[in-house]
Amino acid sequence: MISKLPWEILVSIMCLLSTDEAARMSVLSRRWRKIWNTSIRIMPRLSFFLDRGWFPDIRPRDLEKKMRKRIIEVHQVLKLHKAHTLYEFSLITFELTSRDSHHINAWLNFAAEKHVKELRLKLTSLMLYDASFIADNFHFLRVLYLEGIYITEDIVHRLFSNSPFLERFFLLNSDKLHRLSIVSAPNLKYLYIERCRGLQHLQISSSVENLGTIEINGGVNFESVNVSAPNLSHIILGIQSQVFKFDAYVTLLNQIKRLSIDVYADMISAAFRQIPEFSKLAHLELIMDNCSKITPIRCLLDILRAAPILKTFSFQDNKLSGHPAKDNALEWLHVHIPKKVELDQNHACDYLKVVKFDNFAGCKYEVEVLLHLLEYAVSVEKIFIGLMDSSTWRDPEEWGHDYEDKFDNQYEELCIECAQQLKTQILQMHPNVDVIIA
Repeated sequence: MISKLPWEILVSIMCLLSTDEAARMSVLSRRWRKIWNTSIRIMPRLSFFLDRGWFPDIRPRDLEKKMRKRIIEVHQVLKLHKAHTLYEFSLITFELTSRDSHHINAWLNFAAEKHVKELRLKLTSLMLYDASFIADNFHFLRVLYLEGIYITEDIVHRLFSNSPFLERFFLLNSDKLHRLSIVSAPNLKYLYIERCRGLQHLQISSSVENLGTIEINGGVNFESVNVSAPNLSHIILGIQSQVFKFDAYVTLLNQIKRLSIDVYADMISAAFRQIPEFSKLAHLELIMDNCSKITPIRCLLDILRAAPILKTFSFQDNKLSGHPAKDNALEWLHVHIPKKVELDQNHACDYLKVVKFDNFAGCKYEVEVLLHLLEYAVSVEKIFIGLMDSSTWRDPEEWGHDYEDKFDNQYEELCIECAQQLKTQILQMHPNVDVIIA
């Protein structure tokens, strides 16, 4: 039936597909082949994924032939594209080698001539593809994603000098870079760094005045962080190492208003003890793994002490140690008697107005954490309880040997009902608070 749609609609559909998907659609019929030839001429996005496909055990000789064929196909597609501009160009491959660099150069030259605005390049780091061509030839970029690319401090300087419109910069798996220094980037708003294991120093000057968010994920352990961006307001940290140097971030974290941390539960207390105070922090998002293996309640006091003007606190256990049905709090809630919270000047967190608890599954330790927090949040006005998705609750692969068939029918009873009972107890502690379960 789809083939009976008007030509203009079919061309629009084809333009919304990735390049590989559109190419597969072209084999349906002669009409679709014509649509492919027409749409590729004006397609605003070109995305190429060169891999071994459905043949993980393919012999090296056959893989080489397959890659040569795919390389030729990419060149043919680019020849068909006749539009003067291109919005996005993406290339993802782990199969090309250093001897294929001239092909990548040709493809990137095509994208540069089309004044591409979003460039995404994901290669194997073993290829050591040099980013010099990218730094010198892309003058209209808004978004740049580089993974597994060889890049130096000089290349970074040239990149931001030649791409003044760059707003979002992603750098992943670049082990040769030791210092990331951004002196001038007038439009940079978002910086993302991940798995750059050789990176030791981060320096951003005050002239990077539009930078609002820095996200640093696993595999990055800075020795020094010197950021003077005047409008920086949000830091996102993914901490996967016990040797993460929080003290390198002390000055930076004392400047920001919003902090998101993804960390193993047994590391959080030590992390907050390294920073005496978040003097300006108003919004904190805390994502922890395996909270049930420790006593997360002890972390809350460290957090409240470290952020005296905190207004919004969001908490989530990202990885439960077992199926939540085995540690359900419903029976405990039936016998627990909460007390109305009274103002206590020694412990009160006067500024905290909003508490969010995401991925709530009804575990006893989750309930204990939230109720304990609310003993100190004497001025809280809104509490959001976001329930664990029912598909996660019922997914045997999610829980492995810890899953039992009977859990399938217990989501409403043990998760939703537990949240309702928790709401009742919260209202006994804070009669005027607005509790939302979603």
